[in-house]
Amino acid sequence: MIKAKTSLDRESTIREEEELTSQVHVGPTFPLTPDQLIELHDPKSLIAFKNIFDNDANNLYKYLHTDEHNGINLADETITETERYKIYGDNRIPERKPKSFLRLAWEAFNDQTMILLTVAAVISFSLGLYETLGQPPEYDAEGHEITKVDWVEGVAIMIAVLVVVLVGSANDYQKELQFAKLNEKKNDREVVVVRNGDEHLVSIHDLLVGDVINLQTGDVVPADAVLISGSCACDESALTGESDTMKKTPLGVAIAKFDEITATDASRDIGSRGDQKIPDPMLISGSKLLSGLGRAVVTSVGVKSIHGRTLMSLKIEPEATPLQERLDNLADNISIYGSVAAVILFIVLFCRFLSYLPSGKKLHDITPAQKGSKFMQIFIVAVTVIVVAVPEGLPLAVTLALAFATTRMTKDGNLVRVLRACEIMGSATAVCSDKTGTLTENRMTVVKGFLGNSEFDDTANVTDESLESDRVFAEKCSKSLIHDVLTNITLNSTAFENKEMENDEQTNENPYHKSRKSLFPWSRNNKKNSRTRELIDNIANAQKDRFIGSKTETALLSLAAKSLGMQQLHDYRNNPHLLDIEEIVQVIPFESSRKWGGIIVKTDNGLHRALIKGAAELVLKRCDKKRLSEGQEIQFTSEQFDKDFGVIQHLAEGALRAISFAHRDFPDCNAWPPKDLQDSYDPTIASPELLFGEEIPRLSSADSKSSEKSNHISENNHGFTLDGIVGIQDPLRKGVKASVEQCQKAGVTVRMVTGDNILTATAIAKNCSILNASQAEDPNCAMEGPRFRKLSYKERVRILPKLRVLARSSPEDKRILVETLKKMGDVVAVTGDGTNDAPALKLADVGFSMGISGTEVAREASDIILMTDDFSAIVNAIKWGRCVSVSIKKFIQFQLTVNITAVILTFVSAVASSDESSVLTAVQLLWVNLIMDTLAALALATDKPDAGILDRKPKGRNTPLIAVSTWKMILGQATLQLIVTFVLHFAGKQIFFPHEDTITSHQQEQLNALTFNTFVWLQFFKLIVTRKLDEADGISNVKDRITASNLNFFQDLCRNYYFIAIILIVGGFQVLIMFVGGAAFSIAKQTGAMWATAVICGMLSLPVGALIRICPDEWVLKVFPRRLVKAILYVVGFEFLRKSKKEEDEESLLGTDDANIVGSTAFERAKSEMLTFKEHREPEKSLLNPINAYKKWRHSSLSDSESEEDKSYIASLTMVPTLVGGAVGGFSHICTNKPPSSSN
Repeated sequence: MIKAKTSLDRESTIREEEELTSQVHVGPTFPLTPDQLIELHDPKSLIAFKNIFDNDANNLYKYLHTDEHNGINLADETITETERYKIYGDNRIPERKPKSFLRLAWEAFNDQTMILLTVAAVISFSLGLYETLGQPPEYDAEGHEITKVDWVEGVAIMIAVLVVVLVGSANDYQKELQFAKLNEKKNDREVVVVRNGDEHLVSIHDLLVGDVINLQTGDVVPADAVLISGSCACDESALTGESDTMKKTPLGVAIAKFDEITATDASRDIGSRGDQKIPDPMLISGSKLLSGLGRAVVTSVGVKSIHGRTLMSLKIEPEATPLQERLDNLADNISIYGSVAAVILFIVLFCRFLSYLPSGKKLHDITPAQKGSKFMQIFIVAVTVIVVAVPEGLPLAVTLALAFATTRMTKDGNLVRVLRACEIMGSATAVCSDKTGTLTENRMTVVKGFLGNSEFDDTANVTDESLESDRVFAEKCSKSLIHDVLTNITLNSTAFENKEMENDEQTNENPYHKSRKSLFPWSRNNKKNSRTRELIDNIANAQKDRFIGSKTETALLSLAAKSLGMQQLHDYRNNPHLLDIEEIVQVIPFESSRKWGGIIVKTDNGLHRALIKGAAELVLKRCDKKRLSEGQEIQFTSEQFDKDFGVIQHLAEGALRAISFAHRDFPDCNAWPPKDLQDSYDPTIASPELLFGEEIPRLSSADSKSSEKSNHISENNHGFTLDGIVGIQDPLRKGVKASVEQCQKAGVTVRMVTGDNILTATAIAKNCSILNASQAEDPNCAMEGPRFRKLSYKERVRILPKLRVLARSSPEDKRILVETLKKMGDVVAVTGDGTNDAPALKLADVGFSMGISGTEVAREASDIILMTDDFSAIVNAIKWGRCVSVSIKKFIQFQLTVNITAVILTFVSAVASSDESSVLTAVQLLWVNLIMDTLAALALATDKPDAGILDRKPKGRNTPLIAVSTWKMILGQATLQLIVTFVLHFAGKQIFFPHEDTITSHQQEQLNALTFNTFVWLQFFKLIVTRKLDEADGISNVKDRITASNLNFFQDLCRNYYFIAIILIVGGFQVLIMFVGGAAFSIAKQTGAMWATAVICGMLSLPVGALIRICPDEWVLKVFPRRLVKAILYVVGFEFLRKSKKEEDEESLLGTDDANIVGSTAFERAKSEMLTFKEHREPEKSLLNPINAYKKWRHSSLSDSESEEDKSYIASLTMVPTLVGGAVGGFSHICTNKPPSSSN
């Protein structure tokens, strides 16, 4: 049915798109249809471009009413943007509508057990009506007519089913709305668009056909477009299947080359084979820029783009997350055990029923209708056992916990893209963090400068006014020096002016809202709650700066504007002649792997000049000359080189980022590039490696020796002239030191991985407590990337426990670090902002990308986006990750306790009953099921992290989901509940009616109602006990376990309003049921003594829970003698039925190493712990084998290791009450023929 429905939805979507396309009416304003523009990219074709635009790029701009330099002109009244929007649409993919409440209710009702119960209820109701209306009336001993209410039970069951379905549907509907909001935020991002000649940062949803967009390394192409300037390499593998990196060529160059090649072969097109490759200017939406930058004009948006049409064709119901799938399977497969119990119970009761029918037996004279009623009563009890045994609330609890956590994490600055990241963060043991923007504010200011032999220092007072000294300092430098530095800063940059600042100075409106409202009047982003307040505020705050882009570049542009005489930035870029530049012939974008960026310009006098800026020591080591303040150039001497190297070292020790400027002239070069610098792939540009030289050793403590520094002058310089060095201050974020200390207290090791030199990195690491004074002296605590990269695996394993700072690191160094930590068993979280960080982000257990400074490729590779780029958000993610894990453990503890008690009580009481009825009726069990599934999930899965959640050490990746302390509480509380309910049920007559030989039916109904009432109050107080897990794990001293935090179950009770509401609802409804439930719930009026007994017995959960908490886990491990447990497990595990030689099996099993009952996530571990009947078929491998399970248990308890993973054997003890009772929802069926794999 699902496949058919999916196919139907897809066909419907395609038909809708065809209808929309057929309704498009083009006119003289826009003569091209969307389908004609689609031909450019599907497939990529310059032949199609030639046919549509007559092979003329100007026609492209003309037909789309745009300009290659200024973009769409919004001031042109002859062309309305609404008309453009109506014809070509905007860049949105229609979102899947959340399922309606009625649809969710129908899906919930389609559950097999609900259908069985409903059918049984309808039959019971029909038989009851027949008994009431179709049979002669009956009279009591006094002659009064007996009122018949046999139909009530059927009605009550139907009402109970309706309540369960509606409550579950309401929760599911809320979940749908939560994740719809999350997806809306997750799919939106910003792109730089040129309109009216100005650059704007806007949502990709508001892109229109004809928009001119700026793209750079790390961006994901937001719509189908044609590259019109620049050069870049794209990864299109996700869309085209082409694994090779696709080189993109500007349209003008591509047309010229296309004409040249097709002059001899007119059939050639992009992608066709031949001696010469046809250039490709087509950018496909969804592809990723791996290198380079460029400007492109948008040709197809939204559902008309390749990416959009791909998404629409695959637009089906979203798949469940791996967590939800595993837990859904867990709940489904536990039904096998419930079914076994139900079948056994049905067979036993049915056989007894048949034995009462022959002549002379007590049921030989009942009517056929009564026989049918008896049969339906047996059937309903059996089905209800399944309902109670199956923990359908477990997937609900996980969904609620994840939804609640992701919502709160969004408010804390974490946008969760992958749900499993929430749970994994709870086990994190290592965080590898970037420095810039994460540990620091990423609001950089130039505070020190050295141009020639002049310098300034504003580190004491970093304000706008403090740069007055810069101006005085700049006046001392020659015009030629200032001119070259200004040219380097303004043209060798991807940052741009924030035009919204000018509007903001004239109005007090939020510039973000003003921009969006004026440019895109139809945009749905203007609607209330379309985006989170946090994202809006972040972008609005970013736009308050004069410049937008890399914070290093914006700091340099601010220096240029305030001290170097820079006017409007866009004037220089639109008219480089203002800087005596004829043209920019090549741009080499900054990349984190090489730490520098540059441009090659052709001056007005025809001279080619390379201008570079980047990591100070790298640039310095390429220089053999230095320009003085007066303008003349001098050859570097060893002394002068050492002096400038000392300047860089001094800046680094002051926690400043050092940036050097340099230039190189090519007086003998008439056409760029020189032959000796030509790139092997594209001879029309210079190779960056040949221009700048190969990678050389970077600044380290060893470089302080002048002899070593002097050696770099002749060996590594590449003919550049040093123009200046500046120091940029990036202050630590407020609270980052406390956050790092919190992580350390929580057992999470924080490591800084940065591209800065080792002295800067070490200074900042000290300031934020990553390094202490003693560690700073240890060479293994702070290391450079090249040195780390060369270490062998064994050497890395040896030094990693000490390593805290990895400086001058490349993305490959970060990847190696993450890989090694994972192999060592750490659960690793990594932050990254660059395109090259994607492999490390993917490799990490949890990848964090930067919401403000990160590239789109990094965001796509990450699991969580730090919307504020703030390290404290990672600490919050750890809190909520642990909270999710704790919430799920609480719910499992509560539900397994109820499962064990309810199933065994129902089974035993029904078998022991003379009339084949359970002490808990079907309606009562449905109320219990509602408590333990939906209501308990709401109460326990919505708790907030407690104050001490970071005081506990992380469990790591090998910790079982259910620890010894949890099993101890489950079995202890289940034992208490069974003892209390069995005593009340079987000895109630002696307690409440000791002087009567026989009790009346009314008195028996009173005792049954008492048992039910007591059972519910036991769950009520057990819910309070469960809201706090054992906080004394690992403490073996009884005295040390008696603490307020461990035994006070009411601590912080008022912080979770959901929990308070749920316990009030459960308590209130239980009182209501007992007073007015009557025939529907089979309730007889209770005496005061009975009420007191029920509540007091229920309250026993509190002291018993405290006693269980006080008992060390080690006591549990010593309680059961080895031979006794081995014998019990041998019997209940049906070992005696095996045909193989038991002795050989035991020897082989007891002599082998067992697979750890662990997995990569808590829920995989749950599947391993919830053992299966299927695994009985492979006794030599299976952990279900009782001897094997017991051997692991005993071996673990006797070992010195106190690891929680070695204590998971206690799970096997639940087999005793489970199999005795017939079934318990405590074990999962794993659909695999293989045994659990060993953990690393």
